[in-house]
Amino acid sequence: LTAVPGNYNASEVSIVWYEDGMTLSGETGLTLSVLTGGYYEVEVTFNSTGCTNIVGQEVITLENCVVPQAISPNNDGKNDNFDLSAFDVQKLEIFNRYGVLVYSRTNYTNEWHGQSDSGDELPVGTYYYVMRYQGGKEKASWVYINK
Repeated sequence: LTAVPGNYNASEVSIVWYEDGMTLSGETGLTLSVLTGGYYEVEVTFNSTGCTNIVGQEVITLENCVVPQAISPNNDGKNDNFDLSAFDVQKLEIFNRYGVLVYSRTNYTNEWHGQSDSGDELPVGTYYYVMRYQGGKEKASWVYINK
């Protein structure tokens, strides 16, 4: 997080940072490195007048922002489906190694566990996907089915 000087420079003010209402000791610069989610505030006090202003920002930690590179749909509760829950996927297309579309879903909510559109179990191997997510972004890569 950065306190961007508008009508002052760093030498004219004192800075205090807070995380969830608690003072972060030793943090007196215009920039704060944030590693965890929480509510952060910066208090800027003008040295010459004592006037103070506080501005806050909520930082949200994303649980999982990684696309899995493999699934193992064997019902053991681990990597059974293609978990894209962190991405708000509007459309997912999965292709076999020959470029044939084998699975397609709009508004995807982690339903793919290695099956074709017709419900048939796909063989072990590498598959390629195109995902459209979060307002039109697109990602293309691969996922391996292991059984």
